[in-house]
Amino acid sequence: MTVPDLYNRRFVLFSGKGGVGKTTLAASFALSCARRGERTLLMELDAKNKASSLFGVGEIDEEIREIDDNLYGVAVTPAEAMKEYALMVLKIKLIYRAVFENRVVSSFLRVIPGLNELVMLGKAYYHTQETDENGRQKWDKVIVDAPATGHGIFFLKIPSVITNLIGSGLMFEEANRILELLRDPARTGIAIVTLAEDMPVNETLMLTEVLTDEMELPIACVIANAIYRPLFSDDERDWIDDAQDFLCDEESEDVLQEFRGFIEAAKFRNDRVAMQQHYLELLRDNGDWPLMEIPYYFFDRMSFAIIDEIANDLSESLGQTKRQATG
Repeated sequence: MTVPDLYNRRFVLFSGKGGVGKTTLAASFALSCARRGERTLLMELDAKNKASSLFGVGEIDEEIREIDDNLYGVAVTPAEAMKEYALMVLKIKLIYRAVFENRVVSSFLRVIPGLNELVMLGKAYYHTQETDENGRQKWDKVIVDAPATGHGIFFLKIPSVITNLIGSGLMFEEANRILELLRDPARTGIAIVTLAEDMPVNETLMLTEVLTDEMELPIACVIANAIYRPLFSDDERDWIDDAQDFLCDEESEDVLQEFRGFIEAAKFRNDRVAMQQHYLELLRDNGDWPLMEIPYYFFDRMSFAIIDEIANDLSESLGQTKRQATG
């Protein structure tokens, strides 16, 4: 396994199967970058404004706003990205209203395959190149909460599809610039979030194969989320299994009854740990990318307290791995 170097990439995209905690990990990593003193932009693409609830702030919209020290957020929709693409990249401010707000043109643009994805990627690309009034790069990190696996593959393929279909013009040039950024491992990394379960792991392995073999994009790491830590020794696990069998015996109905809940919970924990370890081994055996593990947090709902802890975990884990590699 190589060393996870997420902190050395300026442009990091988080992807993975829906429901695995992708947005939570993207927000947590962005927070950890901001706490390192890096001016960080967290971008949600055509999402349902999940980051605002995690940070406990008002709705994050198309206007970039500060959500924590050194941390800024923006929600990107195709319509807003199209407007910014027209105004900032194509340099057609004087005719924007006449062209892009024309009903016929707008309807036509909405049905062009891949155009929405291209302009959202284009906005992300713009921010990686954006400079301040002194000519310095405005953002140390641009973190993208990208679409889930199926849409995510299409989303990341769009620049190469366009450069293969057309050989010149503004759209070709923009797609080519984006593709160069996506394929540059010195600047860009894709972090794939998964759960240590059957369907998410299989989808992760499929995604890593497509990204590396077909699209030649750099996978920075795979992050296994919500991992249960082992609590019991081998002897204790054997005792729990024996106790479970004993409690199933009718003669034990009134014996150790008060311990039934504890034993059943311990058995569940052991089974869960064993299952997750099986899928973690499957991930280790089928890829040469770094694999990180984020523990399961026992909270009723996601909140800033959780991403705060995950941010600390990420900072510590990445730092420890780097020290081990150089020590």
